[in-house]
Order: sequence, then C-alpha cells, then structure tokens
Amino acid sequence: ILAVLGSGVATSGHAQVYYSVRGLLAEQFQQSEVVDFKRIKLSSRLREQVERQLGDKLEKGEYIFYVAHSGDQIDGYALFDREIGQHQYIDFATFFDSEGRITRVEVVAYREPDGDGIRSKRFRRQFVGKDPGSGFRPGHDIDVISGATLSARAMAKAVKRATLLLHDTVLTSS
Repeated sequence: ILAVLGSGVATSGHAQVYYSVRGLLAEQFQQSEVVDFKRIKLSSRLREQVERQLGDKLEKGEYIFYVAHSGDQIDGYALFDREIGQHQYIDFATFFDSEGRITRVEVVAYREPDGDGIRSKRFRRQFVGKDPGSGFRPGHDIDVISGATLSARAMAKAVKRATLLLHDTVLTSS
C-alpha cells in the first residue's frame, strides 16, 4: 500500500500542470510500501555551503524531501521545487535512487509561453545518473534546446540544487 503524506509545489497563474505531486510520487514509487517526507531546515552554515557549491543564492531555507521505503530499505527520494524561467516559475520534480543518483526529472508545471521543449525525454534523460560531482552546465555538460535556452538553464539549476541539497542534508544525516 502506498501512503503519501504532505503537499507539494503550489501553482498559480496560467500554468500548464502536467502532474500532481501525489500522482507523480505514486507513479515513481509504485513498488514502495510507504512514501513519507523529511522536512529540511538549513542552518546558516549549511545554507552558505550549498550556495557556494551552487554558485547562487537559495530562495528559501526549508525544503521537503519525499522518502520512499519498503521495510527498512530506502527505495528513493524526491524533491519538488521551482526555478524562474524567462519570466515565470517552472515547477520541477527530481527523483533519486537510494545512493543519491538522479533517476528521473519531470516538469510538473510550466508557465512560460515558449520553451517547453525541456519536457522532451531526450532532454530530461541527460540528467539521469548524475550526482553532485557531475557537471550541470548548460551548453557544456547539458545540451540546450534551441528556443528553450532559459528553460534549460532553469532546469539544470533546479536539478543541481536538488542534488546538492539531498547529498548535503538527507544523505549525510542518514
């Protein structure tokens, strides 16, 4: 039985919503017995550390990681977050295996009039297998999509942030 607790990313405006948090968690972790969550509040020191690694300021100091379990085994993790595209926020979901490697990235909601080519499987597949030591630079480590450069940068930034946060918080406290 899959039990999902908590709520996800709020959407507003004229967003094209592709997934609900609950639905996407249920789809990704269908083999798991339970999906619960772990609320992470960043200390000043940890926030500075993540910002240094990210090369950018964090918008918030608290994140919610979803944790999928089967018995005592962790099946994976998920973070639902958002990043500004050209003018509007794009909501993302980043999924990880128990070791913290990316297994899947999805666009949950898209608000921009153009650039939704980042939803293509080919583009999203570039992130699978990455960890904090991987490169996330658009145009170098991540191919960008013509007409979706800012959206591609937003996704790369959000996925890198999710990866750093998972490794620097949840996985180091386990």
